[in-house]
Amino acid sequence: MDKSAVLKYVSSFISILCASYLETLILGSRFATPSLLLFTGVIILSFRFLGKGPAIFALVVSVIFSFNALLIRDGEFEWALSDFLKLLLFVLENAMIIYIIDSYIKQTEEGLLKEKRFKTLIEESSEGFMLVKLNGSIHYHNQAVDRITGYHQDELKRISIWSLIKDDDLITVKEHYFKVASHAGSAVTIQHRMKKADGTVIWVENTIANHLENKSIQAVVMNFKDVTARINHEQEMGDFLGIASHELKTPLTSLKAYTQVLEMRLKAEKNTNTIQLVNKMDKQINRVIAMIFDLLDVTKLQSGIMYLKKETFQINDLVSEVAENLANVHHSHRIDLDLDENIALRGDRARINQVLVNLVTNGIKYSPGSDKLIVRTAIIDNAVTVYVKDFGIGISQLEVKNLFSRFYRVSSVREAYQGLGLGLYISNQIIEQHHGKMGVDSVENQGSVFWFRLPLASEED
Repeated sequence: MDKSAVLKYVSSFISILCASYLETLILGSRFATPSLLLFTGVIILSFRFLGKGPAIFALVVSVIFSFNALLIRDGEFEWALSDFLKLLLFVLENAMIIYIIDSYIKQTEEGLLKEKRFKTLIEESSEGFMLVKLNGSIHYHNQAVDRITGYHQDELKRISIWSLIKDDDLITVKEHYFKVASHAGSAVTIQHRMKKADGTVIWVENTIANHLENKSIQAVVMNFKDVTARINHEQEMGDFLGIASHELKTPLTSLKAYTQVLEMRLKAEKNTNTIQLVNKMDKQINRVIAMIFDLLDVTKLQSGIMYLKKETFQINDLVSEVAENLANVHHSHRIDLDLDENIALRGDRARINQVLVNLVTNGIKYSPGSDKLIVRTAIIDNAVTVYVKDFGIGISQLEVKNLFSRFYRVSSVREAYQGLGLGLYISNQIIEQHHGKMGVDSVENQGSVFWFRLPLASEED
């Protein structure tokens, strides 16, 4: 035991002696009935300033002194049940006091540690963190907000969060903000533009979460980071893909026309071997053209210029048409149809056709060991769902969640099957623009069921 610990115990002992001496002065006799409450006060003070060990030591010394005062008279032990019970109660009460104080201190220290850890993480975070009241006033913000926005701490206290949002994005951000604020525990992540103090406009990815009912917060939390570099890079990539796709589209179209002319001449000359080579070349040109159209679609989606040409059409008629056309091209697989009641939808027929073609051709492509697919329609809950079931290689559950991401390809097929990983991304975006939903249920080595759901009441233009 070190010197400081010994000093604490000695101080505790001296405190009890002083309390006992004070009683002697007041009561006039060392063996008078002691004031146990005074000893209790010394024990509490010992715990407060010296620690748990010295407090317990003070309790033991107090019991010894009290035992001497209560149960020993004129040097002889005198049994008195009331005095014994009084002493026992004193021990129990002070033991309980020590336990309660110890628990309280531990909880307080743990709470302070958590608060300190939380503040450290928040203050040193590279992401902006703000507590915003319903009226838009900023109740709290960390240092990252100062760095990202360029405003000083005092300036942020005087302005509204709405003054930081770019005017063109203000309505959208407010809609998300008040929607989240009206639903306890809800959250949403959006991208929008923000104005810095010097007038510079940046892109931020902002997570808005409702903590209004949390008594320790009582605010809407905004957690955002600067994603300007990423947005600019994506925009540059989109511009490049758009320009490259347009530039490649014209010569490839001409090349395909020359190929068709060449094929007709070779057929006239009955040059069978060369015709086969030309057919293979034509297929490769078709594949490259399909890739270019995919890249163009991605560019349109990123730029927000993929407009839907809506019309009313029968969903089963479209499914039957796609199945018949693809069956004539892909003779390796039979396409079985299981169609519910034929019903009219309003949407972009060409784009829905594009989605169906993508799902069916994928089903054929990734089920080389099977000879059939099943395409089914079902009307459920005021919506029509189209299912495309294959009996192919399937997809692992770890990769399903990324399947509709741009340029994502399942690891097990990257080498064996060619592609850009854009078909499902584009299809999913088309379905979402129709206010629908797309998904997949898959088991490895057993096959997959890709589906998309379109609301029957999709009358928006």
